[in-house]
Amino acid sequence: MLTETAPASSPGMTADYILCTALDVGEGLLKNGATVHRTEDTVERICRAFGAVHVEVFCIPSLILAAVRMADGTYSSQNRRIHASANNFYRLDRFNTVSRGLCSGQITLEQAQAEMQAIKRSDAYPAWMQYIGNLLGSGAFSLFFGGSLLDAVSAALIGCIIAGIKRFLPRNVNPLSSTLVCAFTAGALSMLLTWAGLAHNYDKVMIGTIMLLIPGMSFGTSLRDMLGGDIMAGLLQFLASILLAAIIAFGYVIAIFLFQPLL
Repeated sequence: MLTETAPASSPGMTADYILCTALDVGEGLLKNGATVHRTEDTVERICRAFGAVHVEVFCIPSLILAAVRMADGTYSSQNRRIHASANNFYRLDRFNTVSRGLCSGQITLEQAQAEMQAIKRSDAYPAWMQYIGNLLGSGAFSLFFGGSLLDAVSAALIGCIIAGIKRFLPRNVNPLSSTLVCAFTAGALSMLLTWAGLAHNYDKVMIGTIMLLIPGMSFGTSLRDMLGGDIMAGLLQFLASILLAAIIAFGYVIAIFLFQPLL
């Protein structure tokens, strides 16, 4: 339970600046895997901690709308467009720490802004560890679903390649397009490695690699939103998950269609 005390005064404590900072925190949460309810609650708590007497927040996975009225009668209304999101619990935890610090009066608005800039530049793990994670994950899933040791090694290799594709694709590439590229590449390499004799069952290799792409957490979050009463946000997230799953399947189907004659 947060203990909300009056934060230290600051020359920048206007309604616009308070709401802007609250939305920065909310945007950071939503982009890194928070539910819409948690985002709305955080924005409202921060605004009230800095003297807002009335707060309205509406959030869906791609947009945050908020308005505040301060005790002196000043008013501010702002919105924040969310173009892409991911599940990054390291950054999510750090944004949570910022929000708690603001609500408890332990940090100022200016300190929060500096901390959020640092969070955006930070990564929980170095690049090589992300490659290792993909390698172990895809290889283990291939074995789990009945693949041979060669199938697991092939899946692990493709998992590293998927990590490289995600890392080096331009940031402005549409998430659906990048997922399609990863799915097609994984499917094509699974077929080619089987054709070359470096794997026994291309389907087991594909199973191992597809587990790196499936939007399981997004699907679960959408159900949680709907069960929590955020029907619109939940439905949008649900449809996005279904669309992403269809794109993944499409990428693998194209690879099978093109490279099946080799086997």
